Order: sequence, then C-alpha cells, then structure tokens
Amino acid sequence: MNQVEVRRRQLQAVSMILTLLTLAVVARMTGYNGAAYTAAAVEALTVIWIIVGGNLADTLGRLIRVRSSKGQHRNAARLRRNSLIFQMAFGFAGSLALLIGADWIARSVFRLQYSTFVIMVLSPTIFLRAVSTVLLGYFQGEGMELPTAVSGVLRQILILGFSILFGRLLGDYGGKVSRLLAEDNFSSMYGGVGVGIAISVAELFVVILLFLLYRGSRHFKSTFSQEGMRSVDSFTDSIRILWANRGMQWLTNMLLFLPLPLGLVFLQKRNTSDVLIEQYGVYVAVYWVLCGICTALVLMALIPVNSRTVTSLRKDEQRFARTIFQSGIHIGMVHAIFAAVFLAVMAPQLSRSFCAGQAETAQRMLQGGSLAVVLLAVTLYFGRFLSMLGGKMLVLGAVGIADVVYVISVTVLLNTGRTGILSLVYAGLLGLGVLCIMLGALAYRQIHAQPDWLQLLLIPAVAAIVAGLVSALVGRLFTPHLGDLVTLIVALVVSFVLYWAALLLLRNFREQELEVIPGGKLIRSLGQMLHIF
Repeated sequence: MNQVEVRRRQLQAVSMILTLLTLAVVARMTGYNGAAYTAAAVEALTVIWIIVGGNLADTLGRLIRVRSSKGQHRNAARLRRNSLIFQMAFGFAGSLALLIGADWIARSVFRLQYSTFVIMVLSPTIFLRAVSTVLLGYFQGEGMELPTAVSGVLRQILILGFSILFGRLLGDYGGKVSRLLAEDNFSSMYGGVGVGIAISVAELFVVILLFLLYRGSRHFKSTFSQEGMRSVDSFTDSIRILWANRGMQWLTNMLLFLPLPLGLVFLQKRNTSDVLIEQYGVYVAVYWVLCGICTALVLMALIPVNSRTVTSLRKDEQRFARTIFQSGIHIGMVHAIFAAVFLAVMAPQLSRSFCAGQAETAQRMLQGGSLAVVLLAVTLYFGRFLSMLGGKMLVLGAVGIADVVYVISVTVLLNTGRTGILSLVYAGLLGLGVLCIMLGALAYRQIHAQPDWLQLLLIPAVAAIVAGLVSALVGRLFTPHLGDLVTLIVALVVSFVLYWAALLLLRNFREQELEVIPGGKLIRSLGQMLHIF
C-alpha cells in the first residue's frame, strides 16, 4: 500500500464520518422513528449492494494494474469493458429486485411498513453505484487514487446537502398528510423518502463526474489500448476472473454487515411497538453515530501503520515490523480507550445534547456499550493486517464465528432478559469481543510477538479512568451553570490534556515507537518539554 492509497483510505474514513453525521441530521429532521425507517431501507440497500458490487473497485483495479504492468493492455481494456457491461446488467437486476421486493422487505422482514416507499426510491442507487464502481476500478487500475477519494467525500457531502433539502421539502408535505389523516408517521416516512431521493441524486452526480474524468483519461490511454498480446480474455473469462478474485472479500463484508439488519429483524420479532422503533432509531442515529465517529478517527491514525508493517515484513525486516505493529496497537488503544471512557462518563450530557426526547435511552446505550469503540478499532486493525498478509480466509472464518455468537447472544437476551433495545448493544459487544480476541491471536501469531499488557492496556486504562473522574467532576460542577454542550467541550479539553500528561509522566511511550506512530514527533516534543525523554 503506497502513500497515495493510504491517503485514499483515510479519506474513506472521512466519508464514513460524513455518512454518520448525515444519519444524525436525518434523525433531527424526521424524528427517531423516521431514522429507523431510513436505516432499515439503507440496510436493505446495503445488503443488495454488497452482493452486486461489494469490493469490486479494489478487485478490478488490482486486476487491471497487473495486466497493464505485464503489457497486456488489450486484456486490461477488455476486462474493463466486460466488467462495465456485466455490472450494468447486474446492477439493473439488483435495482429491479429491490424495487419489486420493497414491500416484502419492509413488511415481512423488518416489519416496518413505512420503510416501503423509502426502499423503493433508493432502488436506482444499486444501478448507479454499479456503474460508478467500475469506473473507480478503472482509475485505481491506472494508478489514479484521487478520483476514488474525491468521489467518496463528494458523494457524502451531496447526500448531506440534498438530504437537508429534500428531507425538509417532503417532510413538510408529509406533515400535511399526517394532519389530514391523523397519523404522525407519515411525516417521518416522507422525510425518509427525501433522504432516499437525496442518495439516488447524489449517486447520479458522482456517476456523471466519474464519466467525464473517464472520458478525459481515455484520451491519454487510447494509444495503448491496441497494444499487447493478440489473444484476449472472453467475456465469460473476464467475469469469472473478476468474481473469483472478489468472492472472499465480499463474503467477509457481508458477514461484517449482517449483524446490523439481523438485530432489527430479531428486535421486531420480539416486539413491534412504536416505542421500540424510536429506540432503534436512537441506537443507529446516536449510539452508532458517536461510537462510529470515534472509531473512524482512530482508524485514520492506524491506516499508515498497517501499511508500514506489511512493507517491513515483505522486506524481511521482522524486528522492525514487530515494533511498528505493536506501536500501532498501542496508539490505537490509547485513543480508543480515552474515547470510550469519555463517552461513558459524559453520557448524560451527550444524550441531552444530541438526543432530545430519548435522552435516557441514549445514556444507557453509551454507558453500557461505549467499549465498542475500543473493540471495533482494534478488530479492524487486526483484520486489515491479516488481509494484507493474505489471511483473508482466516478473517472470514473469524467473522463467521463472531456472527454466530452475536445471533445466539441477541436471541437469548431478547427472549430471557428485560434489556430490550440494549440487547443489541450487549450482543454487539460480545460478538466484537470474540472477533477481536480471535483476530488478535492470529495477528500476533503472524508477527511472532507477545502483547505487553502493561503498556497496551493497563496504563492507558488507569490514565483514562482518572481523566474520566475529572470529566465527571467537571460535568457535575459546570452543567447547571454552562449547559450540557459547553460543559462537554470544557470536560473534553481538560480530560484530554490530563490524560496525555499522565501517559507521558508514566512513560507509556518508548522512544523507539515514537519514530513510527502518527503524532510521534509531537509526543516526543512534549516529553522533552517535560524532561521525560
């Protein structure tokens, strides 16, 4: 993974943050029942999309790059063309299936009849995304990572902007319908429809942009398209090669995503009350938004570390690779533990600031499930490391086992306990915990190292607990006078400074690892100021 690809993956993390912020905005506009309707529709869309085109851009880009490097320019051109034809047909079939099955998915699978219209307006996105993904695969195959990075961020910005526009317009119309029919859910439903339209329109703009860039790039590449070997792959061979290379990863992506829709399915089978639907909206639009943003920020720091570790291993620099690998886990744990403790301690203020009307539910989720930030960040770090080393089968098996643990846990909790919506939170933690342990053991076995629990976990945890106690004290003293939002900012600044000061004073960082972790130079400078290093 070169530096350009590292930057592209970091921008993908930015895109994820924008996606989560959009979900939070949707909840503000449509209410948490509207967020639940929209989330269910997006989950259905995502399942179909993973089947149609999940991981296609990376796979196609890698295949084109290999052929071009061997001088097989005609084969590369044929692969690109055949992939576009097939994916357009497959994408159209996926859109048609989602359109026709919208009512069955909403009523029978998710038991949310108000999601039907939202799913229907989202269905064209499958076809449009199929086209854009092939174009992105072409750009990546030609060594152009910028279109992928820019289109990902642009897509989310457009979705956010159009969601506010169409969500408000159709939400106002839905409000009139709700008053006419004396049914409040129509306002939320039409707000979700506006979001669905925004997603489809944003994808159309992205396709147009990528097509214009594609036409411009072909002007420079046309001279090579007729060069290379005389025999070329047939249409069938091209598609077979493409799917054979993407099969493992798309199946892993499917298993990683499945717990989210499965949680809704099990929850609705247990109880279909309006209160539970609103609580599910809080689960996706508050709990996962806050935890997801924190996780994405941590991953942005870990992506370069994975790249450097694998590069060192391929150069047979085993000792240096172990240093980088463990330094990556360390810096990830340091950031994630602080975020998890802060979310749990400041849950009352966060809930009242970002979840009006369902503050108690959001508070319980954050206090009981903020550990997801640590587990998810470290799990994704281990999983990406193993995948880059060719251990995709190991990752797939571990994810499958974790899904089984999640399904069993959520079933038991919903049927025997009184946890309600919190069953999804606790079952998610159990599944992530099992996955983290399995992938961590496999990763450490690959790198031939042993974890230093004192440095990785114990010292950061103690420092985070102290910082959390200070945050709680700040919250108790300042909230009555400054309000929740200002108190959150003050607590974040004070606890963050105290946390890092404690880590430095406890000499939690070694000078050797400061050379390889993001922000190491800044940490060293602070340590020198305090006469620690």
